[in-house]
Amino acid sequence: MWIALIVISYILFIFFNILNYAQYYLSTKLTVNGFAQVLYTLQNSMSGSENTILDAVKGFFVHNGFFVLLGTGIMIGAILMYLSNKKGKIHTKLNPKTFTRILKGTIIGMGCFLLFCNLFLANKIYETLGIKEYRESLNTESDLYEKYYADARNTNIRFPEKKKNLIYILCESMEMSYTDEKNGGGFKENLIPELTQLAKDNTDFSAKEDTTLNGGYTPGNTTWTIAGISAQSMGIPLNIGNSEYNRNFEEQSQFLPAMRSLGDILEEEGYRNYFMCGSDGAFAGRKNYYEQHGNYKVLDYYQAINDGIIDKDYYVWWGYEDNHLFEYAKKELNEISKDTEPFNFTMLTVDTHFQDGYKCKDCPDTFDKQYENVINCSNHKIAEFVKWCQKQDFYENTTIVIAGDHLSMDGLIAESVPEDYQRRTYFTVINGPEYTLNRTRSYSTMDIYPTIIEALGAQIDGHRLGLGTSLYSEQSTLIEALGLEELNKQMNAKSNFYEEVILNGDEGKIPTKTDEKEDPEEEEDEPETVQAPTAQQYQANKENFSDTDYVWEPTYVPQPSQGTVNSGTSSGGNMINPEPTDPGTTVDPGITDPGTSGGTTTDPGNTDPGTSGGEVTDPGTSGGTTDPGTSGGGTTTDPGTGGGTTVDPGTPPTQPSEPTE
Repeated sequence: MWIALIVISYILFIFFNILNYAQYYLSTKLTVNGFAQVLYTLQNSMSGSENTILDAVKGFFVHNGFFVLLGTGIMIGAILMYLSNKKGKIHTKLNPKTFTRILKGTIIGMGCFLLFCNLFLANKIYETLGIKEYRESLNTESDLYEKYYADARNTNIRFPEKKKNLIYILCESMEMSYTDEKNGGGFKENLIPELTQLAKDNTDFSAKEDTTLNGGYTPGNTTWTIAGISAQSMGIPLNIGNSEYNRNFEEQSQFLPAMRSLGDILEEEGYRNYFMCGSDGAFAGRKNYYEQHGNYKVLDYYQAINDGIIDKDYYVWWGYEDNHLFEYAKKELNEISKDTEPFNFTMLTVDTHFQDGYKCKDCPDTFDKQYENVINCSNHKIAEFVKWCQKQDFYENTTIVIAGDHLSMDGLIAESVPEDYQRRTYFTVINGPEYTLNRTRSYSTMDIYPTIIEALGAQIDGHRLGLGTSLYSEQSTLIEALGLEELNKQMNAKSNFYEEVILNGDEGKIPTKTDEKEDPEEEEDEPETVQAPTAQQYQANKENFSDTDYVWEPTYVPQPSQGTVNSGTSSGGNMINPEPTDPGTTVDPGITDPGTSGGTTTDPGNTDPGTSGGEVTDPGTSGGTTDPGTSGGGTTTDPGTGGGTTVDPGTPPTQPSEPTE
């Protein structure tokens, strides 16, 4: 029995050392931005992370090896002493029974002390990993998606006849925080001088007079590589707390098959998609994602071997370093650009991955810490690659996007920047449209999705995709409307919409005007229409109509079988602000007699549906709504396509709510 107590105490001692090192590692070597990040890596592909795991194991023995050996020696000694005393081989002035009691008491006391220490350290790790917040989020429900989600499957996107190429450089853990305080960063010295200048010379969505760098926030469940990729190219986080998550990410299943991503859209427009990385493309599901969304050609570590870029036995860091990556990219771009089709060349750097990064032979020792030198070196490599691209024939018709995939998880950053400093990822658009708003945007990495598409010259109805807003538009981003703290809270919470629509593809759950209650006494085959408010009714309720929550209760009247107008296909359901119609054909019914201005309009509520003045349709068939106080009684075009008709303003909208600041 007492030998068992000694063994139990030893096991508690080993656990103490493991927990002690884990807490040390999490607080000094690694920054975890949420427990979901840990769960994703554990539940999905671990391929490619062997070096990180091996480094952690090595670190354990370096940091705690001496204490483990010392504890092992004490345990063996305690067992031998107990056995010797039991056989009477230990001679002391103490009574053998007294000696036994002291020995047993010491073992029990040590075991209790170790148990207390283990519980204390386990609680610290529990807090560090954010498990408490994660559990709370599972018990909190959010309606964020019901209010603001713009489904890319139902959104009209128009590309120019001459399509621009895209070179999309995803930079591992690259932050604008790495610049100096003068330029808005968190460091005393500028680690990224060349990237700083690139941002200032091009578009980082800052006001002209703003001399500091701008960047993207990373809200909940967007804080690791594949989650960052999903945010930037789908406009959504990876909410793995949802019960259906694992089923959708099993190897035989599709990677969010219901989503329409950046790659999907570009493939539909005739683009050839490529993804290049210096590691195993399968890590964390990246290969599945890119192959299933846009039919990307994946050029990873193994493809580099097949293409003769590196030898089959070559392996450093996560596969091969960024020196080889950029040379490989130049080789591929020279070939790709010879074709007539537009291309999307996406690449992911790796040298700046935690812990400490990979210091290649070209990295100078400018700074004290290795990770600082690696960041500085990566900054130079990216800038040199951009310069190379700008000298190529394809550059004139190519937009370059540089974006950090997420905030760095290396512990050095958290301890180097001020505690209250708001860290943000790096984001810059080169050779894109002119940014004309002259104000500094507050945005998340989800806003990068529609921004890239509009940077290519395309037009998105409503300027929104997923939870993202194009930064070229006047529309408020969710951070501008809700604030980062509230958005974080909402994104970390459980969402039935996320499970049913995003994970399972149930388009029927997307709110539409057909969700209106029908009169049960009406026959199923009897068509009906809605009588819009008259000018007098609108004027009397003008304040109510300005309230987005106000619902007009119209009178339902039978719709004649003749003279009906088909509203056409609408893509306006994902728009926030419908574009105004031609002011020459409509008049505000609340101010002007609808029969006197415009020449062709009448009271929208009293006009024969076959005429042009009061064209109305069933609220379930039209794609958008028009405030009668702004358009008038005339024909009003569908905000999505221009083909719709005037609809009762009180009918629930088909589009997500506009974020309001």
